[in-house]
Amino acid sequence: MEIYFLQKDKLINLLEILEKTGKVFWAREKELSSNRGVVRTISIEELNEDYIQDYQIPGLRAHDIFKPFLLPLRSKVCEYPDNEWADIKDATERTVLFGLKSCDLNAIGILDKIFLEDTEFIDPFYKRKRKSLVIVSSDCISAGESCFCNLLENTPYATSGFDINIAEVSDGYLLEAGTEAGEKILSELQTREATRKAVKERDDRRKKVLNELKKQNARFEKAFSELSKRVSEGYNSIPGWALGSTCVSCGACTNVCPVCYCFTLFDRSFKRGDKSNRFMVWDSCQYKGFSQMAGGMNPRFSLMERFKNRYYHKFFRFRERYGLYKCTGCGRCIDNCLGNIDMREVLSGIKIGKDAN
Repeated sequence: MEIYFLQKDKLINLLEILEKTGKVFWAREKELSSNRGVVRTISIEELNEDYIQDYQIPGLRAHDIFKPFLLPLRSKVCEYPDNEWADIKDATERTVLFGLKSCDLNAIGILDKIFLEDTEFIDPFYKRKRKSLVIVSSDCISAGESCFCNLLENTPYATSGFDINIAEVSDGYLLEAGTEAGEKILSELQTREATRKAVKERDDRRKKVLNELKKQNARFEKAFSELSKRVSEGYNSIPGWALGSTCVSCGACTNVCPVCYCFTLFDRSFKRGDKSNRFMVWDSCQYKGFSQMAGGMNPRFSLMERFKNRYYHKFFRFRERYGLYKCTGCGRCIDNCLGNIDMREVLSGIKIGKDAN
């Protein structure tokens, strides 16, 4: 795919084309002093406002996650007693997600493995929403303190999974299409082919951010080099898991995780005699009742068992089934934990083999 150059003051032109493509949700800076974004919508009216001209793509992944666009917090899945299911026809309207970082793209790839590629069941609701997405990703321009994507063999820049990727350079942006849909959008822009100098600057910036990540996460590399073995053999390692003693089972870690997908179903009838509706809502493995079975039996009644099981599933069982970790290293769980628990510290504290003695 060709790499194109876009002047900074022409970014508005790309946003206008995207707005015509579908409803645009973008990662916009929460405040001028922050380079972490919050996800919000953009409209043509806003495009005409002066501040849009000075819009800066957040340098780090957004505070918010993009998972709700594929797995809504609450969604209706059927009605009964008849056989009328909720509408799962292909969506005619497109949704454009603008400003996703590499960790967000990897998260969508993981969800695809579960809901689209697992031959045991393909989720029709997820499939419909996934087909309606247009994804515009962007490079990270710095490393956040909680970021650790490099420890999971990922990078702070996207190499696949996007329709369009944006990389900031000194005098503009480099645009790269990853799909035919992305090529079509870029063909409507007045761009020129990027120079070798600009591509080299992009690559140098990428290396700089990756080196920042490697430097800040160097002390965790050993633990992450043998992750599956560490969480499986060290399941009863007291020193490591003790770092989870401050967990309050609030579920914040699973709610902000871009790849946690646990859900539960509940039924509700709003009027007497009406059909009953079945809804799917997010759930959390950190809640006491999550594993409770008929008769009240609960194999993970204690908070610590629930805490350990989350790690065990992310870094051992999920990899055993799907071939990859159920984590992108985005660090949102670290930022939002009420108990100040750092996943990197927990995993590094687990002792196995000779270290366990």
